[in-house]
Amino acid sequence: MRRLPDPTSRLLVASDAQDRLGGAVPSPAAAFLITLIVLPSLFWLVALKRTTGYTVPEEWLMTSLVPQVHSWVQSMAPPLDALLIGISGLGSGWFVAAGFGVLGLLALAKGRRDLAIVLAAGTLAFPIEWALKFFTAIPPITPLQLFNALFDVGEIGLDDLADFPAGHALRASVFYGLAAFCVARLAPDRRQGLTAYAVAVLLIGAISMTRIYLEAHYPIDVLGGWMAGAALVSIIVAVHVLGLDERIRAAEELAATTDERPRRVAVPLRHRRES
Repeated sequence: MRRLPDPTSRLLVASDAQDRLGGAVPSPAAAFLITLIVLPSLFWLVALKRTTGYTVPEEWLMTSLVPQVHSWVQSMAPPLDALLIGISGLGSGWFVAAGFGVLGLLALAKGRRDLAIVLAAGTLAFPIEWALKFFTAIPPITPLQLFNALFDVGEIGLDDLADFPAGHALRASVFYGLAAFCVARLAPDRRQGLTAYAVAVLLIGAISMTRIYLEAHYPIDVLGGWMAGAALVSIIVAVHVLGLDERIRAAEELAATTDERPRRVAVPLRHRRES
């Protein structure tokens, strides 16, 4: 029986190319496949959000179960409640923006301009969140209202104007996803890269679940944040790896062409002695 293709495999232009690229770097094909799956699903979810708002199971979850769990944890386990609030803060806008800045400067200090560009592209998560909130807000909002909400004018924030998508879920997906990719990009051992991905998934899941626990978002909002974040990360990774593979291929072709040229060897000329 044929096995499924390895999503981290790609055309290698040299025997050590995979080591140079990192053992757990995904292929451009796998990244684009994720994008092709996620983007139509996100568009369908936006249409569902604008027409139906929330589903019946979500309404029951957020009106009957979650408030009781939240109230019980607050009264019976205050340290756990504080911990969950702290985990939620790991996906806040200020924290993620500072994280992108710190990691980007660290990459530049280490001479990794390519990874700094990857992290800079991750900041597109912010305008994507704003655009989705603007187009899905019910009732509709104006650009001025959106601008004021960015700075909490009148103590009205983005989540007060529109719930979809969950900003924490979107920002966490992009920030921790790209941070894990950078680790996989640098790690020579495949296991280190896979471990980084696993840690990123756990962080994204924990941050997103705290938004439901805090009654800030419905599950459909969190799902929308995951989809938008996954689409952005997949596109950034695919473009980065494609460019990297092309540069390595060009270098290998140039080296092969240079090796095939006939080499001229200087031989000392010796005159035959006259007898």
